[in-house]
Amino acid sequence: MKIPEDVAVKTARYLSEWGLTENGRPTVTATSYLFPVVHAGTQAILKISADTDECRGNALMAWWDGSGAAPVINHDRNAILLERAMGPGSLAQLSLAGDDDDATRIICVVAAQLHSHRAPCTPDILPLEDWFDDLLRFDATAETWLTDCAHEARNLLAEQADHTILHGDLHHGNILDFGPKGWLAIDPKGLRGERAADFAALFLNPDLAEPDGRHVTASSHFVCRVQLVSTLAGLDPIRLLRWIRAWSALSAVWFLEDGLTPLVQRQIVDLASTALER
Repeated sequence: MKIPEDVAVKTARYLSEWGLTENGRPTVTATSYLFPVVHAGTQAILKISADTDECRGNALMAWWDGSGAAPVINHDRNAILLERAMGPGSLAQLSLAGDDDDATRIICVVAAQLHSHRAPCTPDILPLEDWFDDLLRFDATAETWLTDCAHEARNLLAEQADHTILHGDLHHGNILDFGPKGWLAIDPKGLRGERAADFAALFLNPDLAEPDGRHVTASSHFVCRVQLVSTLAGLDPIRLLRWIRAWSALSAVWFLEDGLTPLVQRQIVDLASTALER
């Protein structure tokens, strides 16, 4: 894999300044370059990105300081050095293997740790109102179901309560097994808003990461998840269902803008709408 010259230069600088040794093949994501490294005998991951969300997330990871999140060894605006998750577990596989309740419980435990963290010098955080801008501005002429969801989002944003700092992308793929340290979060977006909103993304997963997934769109499965999350997180289930509709619609807009069909998002919106009508 060819690493762009500017990224290679940055990588060499971080390797030198932070005392790192590469020990694996780099990985490229939509927003970042990930380099397996060793730091003072500790397996770690160096992530380099110029993406605004990633840069904001770096500061939030450092602020959490290992409280529900992966331990940060070093960071600056465009890079973060994290301890590497070496445990064998996967929440997606746990869910797909039939232990979805256990996976959901773990996500709720991690969310509680993140949401309860308090420390001075809060990093720059994006308000939920700005995060939902793509949905609120989207021309839904051809996707009329999104118009109703955008209206729902406007109402939710105008009447928010229980404000806290949010992960912003809290789902099965962003909570990893760190062995003796337990399950810890990675890759936050760094948002601020109503606590219930941070649980919406998990209802789209693990299916969004599994092209042939048919897991989260089963009606009975969805209802069980709503009941479990509401109980464990102390949320009003009606409020949670409304956030699920809004968040799924926002995800759908991003899919449509990328030329993809938001099948899972539409199904989850329909399930949430049906549950609200009962």
